[in-house]
Amino acid sequence: MQELWQVLDLSAAHCNLRSERGAVVVTAEGKDPVRISVSDLACVLLGMHVRLSGAVLHRLMQEGTAVLLCDWRGVPEGGAYSWRDHSRIAARRRAQGTLSLPRQKNAWKIIVREKIYNQAIALEAIGEESRYLLNLMRKVRSGDSENIEGRAAQYYWKKIFGPSFTRNAGSRAGINGLLDYAYTIARGHAIRAVLAAGLEPSFGVFHRHRENMFCLADDIIEIVRPAVDLGVWNLIEAGAVDVVDCRAELVAIAAGTFSPEGYTIPSVLERVAKSFGQYAEDDEAEFEIPSWKPCCGET
Repeated sequence: MQELWQVLDLSAAHCNLRSERGAVVVTAEGKDPVRISVSDLACVLLGMHVRLSGAVLHRLMQEGTAVLLCDWRGVPEGGAYSWRDHSRIAARRRAQGTLSLPRQKNAWKIIVREKIYNQAIALEAIGEESRYLLNLMRKVRSGDSENIEGRAAQYYWKKIFGPSFTRNAGSRAGINGLLDYAYTIARGHAIRAVLAAGLEPSFGVFHRHRENMFCLADDIIEIVRPAVDLGVWNLIEAGAVDVVDCRAELVAIAAGTFSPEGYTIPSVLERVAKSFGQYAEDDEAEFEIPSWKPCCGET
């Protein structure tokens, strides 16, 4: 299935988009037109500087291609989905909705293990001991029934931000305020990744709340939180104390490098969401999470 799930990302593009028989043609400013077969596309991300006609939307809907309208950050604000019976979006969401409880619990186990492992990497990057977290990671079982994630967090927060620090989501001040702002930006990238992968965002594997439309995004963002934490730690070391004074830096942290191979936090979330879609459709026994490797400038 992976080769069939292609995404055309025009969220940051300045271009014209027109319809052609069996294709759309993208013409960016100062560049030659590029013809893209619609049959190869599962999703198109449209930014605020894309100009197109209704004919383009009809062409995409005819082929069952989802269209997501993105804001200046690249985060979807809305979308159009084909009503055709063979829509790839519908097939993937049906598979996701019928995902068995054991496979949901297995998915959460994978996420929690990777999160704790990445927390250990974050501590190593600042010269703190990580063995306790690595030992905890090995104890995570299906569904994290023993709440190893919570035990890891108690240790982790005190090590990374000091023994007097208490994580208090929703605070607008201090370290908590910096973390919340960066997490909000990263969550936007996670929402975009989930929607671009054709997944139903309200169907989480662990997070469940009747008023939360983006439970699955809140599941997969756990993987990249330690990378954000390390970025905030570096910002604090450089003298940051207030969100208002460093919003641009926090936005950059949430889109920062995830590994020397070229992954960024947004791109790794896209890869995880796409892999989870294959996992939901029984194409994969496990879903793939690229390893986090802080670049030398982050330590």
